[in-house]
Amino acid sequence: MVADVSVVGERGQITIPKNIRDYTGIRPKDSILVKVENGKVIIEKLEQKKDTIDKLKEYYQKYSKLHAEIAKDFESTLGDTTW
Repeated sequence: MVADVSVVGERGQITIPKNIRDYTGIRPKDSILVKVENGKVIIEKLEQKKDTIDKLKEYYQKYSKLHAEIAKDFESTLGDTTW
């Protein structure tokens, strides 16, 4: 677990300590979700749209190749079989 202490400013703002930002990958301009669960304030980094798009591209590239291989194997196994 990584933990640190921060002080709430007059306007309710806090600074996320550097070691926490480094550990979680929080960078300037990142979006975060602030919520309360069981009386505790939870700060959660939201995934950036670009990161999500990149992960989806990677997923579809990987599995489209796999799908093509499976389809090819399926065709060669069944040949001219009619149902």
